[in-house]
Amino acid sequence: MPAFEAIRLLDAWAGHYEVNTLDHNAVIGPHPDIPNFQFANGFSGHGLQQAPAVGRGLAELIATGAYETLDLSPLGYERIDRNEPVRELNVV
Repeated sequence: MPAFEAIRLLDAWAGHYEVNTLDHNAVIGPHPDIPNFQFANGFSGHGLQQAPAVGRGLAELIATGAYETLDLSPLGYERIDRNEPVRELNVV
């Protein structure tokens, strides 16, 4: 196809897209079977945006045993064990 000769790749990006396959949301909080293991993963490129909130929530959980200012429990590992995804209401 002669028209394809005019098409040139100008830019490209590749990277690891880290998500859980249940609901594509982050996993945050304690592991149910491994003491002192905390999840903070699966941000799919939104880590820089969400890191301050997750850091604060996990710091509260570790220091006091509970989330105090931000309830991150809906993103806990237990939902994966129960096969209960968190659904985004504002995302199609």
